[in-house]
Amino acid sequence: MTALAQRIKETPMAPYMGLIRSMTREQKQIVMMFINETMGDQKEEAADPVSNAEIIRKKYKNLKISPEIQSLRGCMKLTEEEMQDERTKYILER
Repeated sequence: MTALAQRIKETPMAPYMGLIRSMTREQKQIVMMFINETMGDQKEEAADPVSNAEIIRKKYKNLKISPEIQSLRGCMKLTEEEMQDERTKYILER
């Protein structure tokens, strides 16, 4: 018996070892996809949710604004939707 099989015997999965051995390759792949999804769920739950605004702030943190754009400040007419856009807010706040 391999070391991995021995370790599986120490988990709650042990009663299912015989069942797993009798499964087809396709059935095993389906089970593995399910296990992978549950692993992803645990990682997502552990991380603090980050807002879209925060993601955009990080992304544009080191953004270099060209002199041409910088000279347009105060001369532009923006719609309300454009004013609410995080990228536009970031550029105008600099």
